[in-house]
Amino acid sequence: MAAMMLAACSSSSDDAANSTAGTQTEATVTTDGAETTAVLTKEDGKLTGVSIDVVTEEGDSKKDLGADYNMKSDSKIGKEWNEQVEFLENYILEHGVDSVKLDADGYAESEDVKSGCTINLKDIMQAVDEANAK
Repeated sequence: MAAMMLAACSSSSDDAANSTAGTQTEATVTTDGAETTAVLTKEDGKLTGVSIDVVTEEGDSKKDLGADYNMKSDSKIGKEWNEQVEFLENYILEHGVDSVKLDADGYAESEDVKSGCTINLKDIMQAVDEANAK
């Protein structure tokens, strides 16, 4: 399953957010049957890659589903799940893991983050934080 998660996590079109050079750490958070996985790549202590994915209870990677996940019409910013996560990956890569603060409900507090990612980030950031701590 972990190999599938890594393969699913590397499907983003942004090579910088998914760098494979350096040391990788991974963490998975499971909630209601869905597995949220974050893979962070660091080189000389510097974050060089971030990859996030959720595999649903049915076994589908939300990244791989892309537009077929079909949340764009319900999105406040008109973006699909994979587009929002790609934005978040790049935001974390540029600003650091600690730059993403969540409110009590698990949504981003920062307007900068909310401009490209309005999904609930509770499990995502828990996985990112756990991977970062390794």
